[in-house]
Amino acid sequence: MALTDLLPDRPLQESEVDALDDSDKIVGNFPVYLEEVSGFAIGLVLVIDATAHALSYDVDGEGWELIESRELAHPVDGGVHVDDMDLIEALQSTASQHAGASA
Repeated sequence: MALTDLLPDRPLQESEVDALDDSDKIVGNFPVYLEEVSGFAIGLVLVIDATAHALSYDVDGEGWELIESRELAHPVDGGVHVDDMDLIEALQSTASQHAGASA
């Protein structure tokens, strides 16, 4: 099953983004919210194991798409090392640009 298959075919509400933190597999959850419609995420960076995945919601009908996956330089158990936050922020920017939003 693809990572995008786990998400609904629409932007995520803030409560749904927060619920992703309850997953045993997701160790980092970094949303990109749509400024015009507060509380809806149109981009996500999800960290699973030692890989960060940038996902974006295509508002033109394609749904959620996996944009890019990158290995963390400093993987840690149960979270994301502070030295990997530049990578996370870059992936958030990539997800935002792909969705045509400003993060």
